[in-house]
Amino acid sequence: MPENTGGTPDAPRSLTARAQAGIENLIMNGELRGGDRVNEIALSERFGTSRGPIREACRALAQEGLLVAVPNRGVFVRQLDLREALEVYDIRSALDELMGRSIAERISDAQIAELWTLIDGMDDAAATRDMERYYPVNLAFHNRLLALANNRRLERLYRSLIKELHLFRRKGLLQQGSMAISNAEHRQIVNAIAERDPIAAGVSMKSHVLAAKQRLLAAVEAERSEQLSRGVADQNNGGKRRRA
Repeated sequence: MPENTGGTPDAPRSLTARAQAGIENLIMNGELRGGDRVNEIALSERFGTSRGPIREACRALAQEGLLVAVPNRGVFVRQLDLREALEVYDIRSALDELMGRSIAERISDAQIAELWTLIDGMDDAAATRDMERYYPVNLAFHNRLLALANNRRLERLYRSLIKELHLFRRKGLLQQGSMAISNAEHRQIVNAIAERDPIAAGVSMKSHVLAAKQRLLAAVEAERSEQLSRGVADQNNGGKRRRA
């Protein structure tokens, strides 16, 4: 059933904002992936609203670069090409270095404990290679770091970049052992922050992002090699069938 707006002027805007946040979360957690078509009917049922707020939310997300509208076909989750993704990683690494320096200068013991709890959760998920558990905690960890930096302008810039990277971030973590390696880097970050060492914290955060960039490149190369091998195998099998 659609939500009751109560006739207030702000209700449509509120419904659109909630729909936008909901669709964004589906993209962030990987339920909607690059190239997927956005189904307005399914989303309106899921979020308990009419299609109007869903349509407005999609327009807003298209302006942010998360969705793309294709005439006569519909709205799709944007597919970021590899070159663009690598550029965003480079920019993000500089922002993360600034975040690390800022966090180390002001963090409390209680906040450090929060970070360790998140790392423990990622360790548990990595031990069983459970991406569906690992990835949301990974996002929560980095979101918490962003909040701890307490810099609104940095946060706006960071979020505008990071939204575009989620599909690629998951791809880089799917390589065997990548989740454990990534979380070991998280530990280095928190160790530096806990020492209240701004330089080490900044370097650790920058290095983590650049390492993630390399994991992405390795994953893309492995994917290409697999596709090439599959193509060669298909050609060989086709030749055998023709000779038979």
